[in-house]
Amino acid sequence: MEYPNDEDYFPSVTYDRAFMTLFVDGVHLLVASENAADNDISNSFARGSLACTMMLPEVVANILIETLHLESSTFSDVDKMSAIGKFDFYLRTSFRSRKLDRGMRPVQALQELKRLRDIFVHPKAQTVRWTPDKDSSHTGESDRTPLLDMSKNPTMWYSDDAIKAMRAVHEFFAYYFRDLCHFGKGRVSNILFSQDAVPDKDIHTYHLFYRHFVEALRDWKVDISYFKIGVI
Repeated sequence: MEYPNDEDYFPSVTYDRAFMTLFVDGVHLLVASENAADNDISNSFARGSLACTMMLPEVVANILIETLHLESSTFSDVDKMSAIGKFDFYLRTSFRSRKLDRGMRPVQALQELKRLRDIFVHPKAQTVRWTPDKDSSHTGESDRTPLLDMSKNPTMWYSDDAIKAMRAVHEFFAYYFRDLCHFGKGRVSNILFSQDAVPDKDIHTYHLFYRHFVEALRDWKVDISYFKIGVI
């Protein structure tokens, strides 16, 4: 993308917080997974998409903590919290009598994804049970998660699993920003995509995406209605 040669429009220093990169890469890799003719290649793309998607909660939680302008000692303590802990801290700090209900499905789904992420980044041997098929081949299965019905074995993550993860992450964001924070779409867009030194949560913006990108999300029933976009 090209920008006009205007210093007032385009600052000399910006701050990349990775939401845009991980969000877009997750979608592109999932599209590639669905389009790949070879199953092994498809599964590799699916795992890449899942890895991007599962990092988004940590990115967003860190952005929110930035907007609180905490003292360095407090920030250091909060920075050690889990992503769920940071989301809860932001709510309690920003709004009176609001907190994260860990019994709600979007929160439980995010916690389930966090456990899968830990399995992925701290790999250990996974049990695979093999069942013979009629054509003399065998089908392998590993344990699955109770809520999202995803394999606990990353080797067996397919495009359907990547879709489930993407739905769950954005369902949580929609629940958090819309239902708990009561933020409008433009405000959320600026928080997520800001390249300022510290995101200003009071500024309202929108971000542009290509039509085929947005249509893919709609086909997968991924809810991104909590932030404002334009389609080109």
